[in-house]
Amino acid sequence: MARATRASEKHSMAQQCTPRSLPGLMVLCFVGLHLPSLSAAADSCSNGLSLGSLVPFNTTGLACFQAWPSQDFILRFGKASASGSNEVWSFVLSAPDNGGYISMGFSPTGRMVGSSAVAGWAGAGSARQYYLGGTSPSSCPPDQGDLALTRGAAVVVSKGSRLYLAFQLAGQQPLTDVIYAVGPSGTLPGSNGLLPRHQDMASGTVSLSGGGGGSPATGGGGDGDGDGKEGGEGNKGKSERAGEGSGGDDDEGGERRTSTASASSSGGGGALFLTSKRRHGVLALISWGVLVPVGVALARFFKHFDPFWFYAHVAAQGLGIVLGTVAVVAGFKLDGGGDVAAHKAIGVAVVVGAGLQAMALLARPAVETKPRRYWNWYHHGVGRVAVALGVANVFYGFSLANERQEWSYVYGVFVGIFAVVYLVLEEWRRTH
Repeated sequence: MARATRASEKHSMAQQCTPRSLPGLMVLCFVGLHLPSLSAAADSCSNGLSLGSLVPFNTTGLACFQAWPSQDFILRFGKASASGSNEVWSFVLSAPDNGGYISMGFSPTGRMVGSSAVAGWAGAGSARQYYLGGTSPSSCPPDQGDLALTRGAAVVVSKGSRLYLAFQLAGQQPLTDVIYAVGPSGTLPGSNGLLPRHQDMASGTVSLSGGGGGSPATGGGGDGDGDGKEGGEGNKGKSERAGEGSGGDDDEGGERRTSTASASSSGGGGALFLTSKRRHGVLALISWGVLVPVGVALARFFKHFDPFWFYAHVAAQGLGIVLGTVAVVAGFKLDGGGDVAAHKAIGVAVVVGAGLQAMALLARPAVETKPRRYWNWYHHGVGRVAVALGVANVFYGFSLANERQEWSYVYGVFVGIFAVVYLVLEEWRRTH
């Protein structure tokens, strides 16, 4: 009887340890080990944002929507204070932590190039602003851009398996065209702060009125194939993926190919070089920066080539004044991100000086009369002040636009050569 009981117990224990029970035990162990991290990683607009003191501003009551579904980007934003120059907007971007960076930018054209963005990554603590001046890491310098970030309020927080990029814009109405990017997995910026080429990116919009929200970005969702191309920017949610059906061709500006309708509305990739801001800058550079100084030199040093010097002087100055006036008018139509009041004031002063010069030409006394001496003093004095202000404002405009330093270097070389030639000709004129 005892033998039968022991045999029955052994059979029962064998049934409990049968291999059929092992998968269930493994699942239970896996869930038990990862349940805390899974719950911490979860984030959605139905859940409240619980970052506590990790973010240095109030994050309650923010509008929320799925900004980039394919990458699980969630954007929360809202106006923190109401009116005028005290207006403050708060943004919190939530995304999975893949060991790279996440970023959000605001674009005046809906495209990546020419945008200003905020980027952050785990361990950084503070988020940084970048000006996206081109399609390579070196053309996207850190700590530059048109965003009026509140000091100390741009942070990146790592919690669970997600990153939270939080920042505030003070005294600035945010642009409604936004772009998102995710960096390559496991790759962080180096000591110079330059961002590695993004793994994927997309664009969408935000709605600042009413209840908030926006259009989800659908232009990305790729797997980062590492082909080295700067594609992936959606045209407000209408772009096609690079490489689908067309061999992955990218256009000149780094956008993915779009449908015919969206391409015609965006003006094509070649328009990236001639954004409204760059059109203004190129016109100002050619007019106040080149034509007007050259016109001054023609009148100063080539009077022995009469009447060539006069017509050349009038042609250069006239064309320069016309193009410069167009540049100033175009500048007033730009979105004035950043402090551009001084830049505009100098531009207006240069136009006024040019107008006075043109009117003085109509009232020019005869050479042999006594008033001609005073007219020459006035004409030369106002002209030189206008030229100096125009050249200085070109350099100032480069700094405000956060253009690549090559622009300033090239124009600086031109100004240096022009100054040396001018001094040499001035000495020759004095001795002869």
